[in-house]
Amino acid sequence: MTMVVLHEGLARSAGVVLMAGVLVVLGWYGLGTPPGLAFPLVFALWPPLLVMTWILRRGGDWGPALLVAGAVMLLFVLAMHTWTDDVVTFWDAWLHRALAAVPGADVKGFEQGSMLRLVNGFVAMLYGLALMLALMLGRWFQFVAFPPGDFGREFRAISLPAWVLALAVAVMWAGGLRDIVMLSDLLMVAILLYAVVGLAVIHGVLFVRGMSSVWRLPVYLLIAFFPPEALATLALIGVVDTFVHFRVQEAS
Repeated sequence: MTMVVLHEGLARSAGVVLMAGVLVVLGWYGLGTPPGLAFPLVFALWPPLLVMTWILRRGGDWGPALLVAGAVMLLFVLAMHTWTDDVVTFWDAWLHRALAAVPGADVKGFEQGSMLRLVNGFVAMLYGLALMLALMLGRWFQFVAFPPGDFGREFRAISLPAWVLALAVAVMWAGGLRDIVMLSDLLMVAILLYAVVGLAVIHGVLFVRGMSSVWRLPVYLLIAFFPPEALATLALIGVVDTFVHFRVQEAS
């Protein structure tokens, strides 16, 4: 769907979006409702994804599109803390309900240590990651199916303005004044957002240096096997790039 909207525009793709929605509803009720879910999750993804698609199609700049994903993650965190008043208790109860229908599953692993305190931020990260990956795959498929287009060039140019970092710090500071769980949630949102920038920086530096794409492999292996450490490191690179501009210096 994302590829079609990117290529044809939202107005001309309305029929495809409507048809996809009908198929999702039919599959949802035909196959049975998964435990713990009240509606198809794609309906929470499509509205912001369509906005991101519209922005990318108009300007070809990934920064504003990624900021939409960041805003959605932020709104999710704030809404959950406002609506539930205690997100840890909410997710504890939700996990008990959802896993009750799964044979042999329990929540003991989540209840150990401080895992439950990270669930809300982790769900927010998954929400934003799903939006970003859907847009990236759609853009890549678009350029493959309807050349010309250079997905690599667009991805390597991803960056965020300095005011975004200042805003992120201010929001995390305000969240920390409320409670430590909100601070953790907001930090996870910022890490994901800037990890994408950091990954683009690595791709960009390797490209301007003329280095083989094999050098990207260690990065993706770290992401696959050590995701928390890898994402934190990439986010740090993305933050530093706000001031150092690695790709500009290397290109010059």
